[in-house]
Amino acid sequence: MISEATTLTNIWIVEDHEVFARQVRRLIDSEPDLRCDHHFSNAADLYDKLKFTNERPDLLLLDLGLPRRDGLEVLSDIRTILPDVKVLILTASDDREKVYQAICNGASGYLLKTADPDELLSGIRDVVHGASALSSPIAKMILEGFARYGPVEKIEPLTNREEDVLHYLVKGLIKKEIAEQLSISQHTVDMHLRSVYRKLHVRSQTEAVAKAIRRGLV
Repeated sequence: MISEATTLTNIWIVEDHEVFARQVRRLIDSEPDLRCDHHFSNAADLYDKLKFTNERPDLLLLDLGLPRRDGLEVLSDIRTILPDVKVLILTASDDREKVYQAICNGASGYLLKTADPDELLSGIRDVVHGASALSSPIAKMILEGFARYGPVEKIEPLTNREEDVLHYLVKGLIKKEIAEQLSISQHTVDMHLRSVYRKLHVRSQTEAVAKAIRRGLV
């Protein structure tokens, strides 16, 4: 039994699959040091809660496959609105680009919905205590992605504008959005991207993002 002096970790869930959300909530509430006060099936309900109350979670379990607003966008919003709240991705997607973008945008961990209860609870506690949590397939994917580039080679310095373009690329923006953010044409964005790819020795957006994260370029 947990003592009254023990502080419970308050976890909120953003998940549109009701049955799965109930299962996770029951699992969390069965633990003496964890509690789940709220479950939201979409981002709008979460934002309303944050707007009209002072309640805040210690950790947010976030699905990426949400209706109406992409989970990666929600993650970016939360990192801005609640910078002290840890976010643990819990999703069915093992898409490489989404994994990289989630980690780059501040997620403290990335677990697949196939994780067993012990793995999920362990991941939650790891993140709460300042560590990271990755499902085994995700950790393997990241390591293989890094290893694929071989030994660390010298990289020609990027210009300030190329760094800006790469920064927004890592955040998941498309070329049109990058052009709007930097007040330049899409043609100019293409020109900078070609230069970035050449300097990083990569051939695609996914490779550029992976190398940027690995080398700490953004």
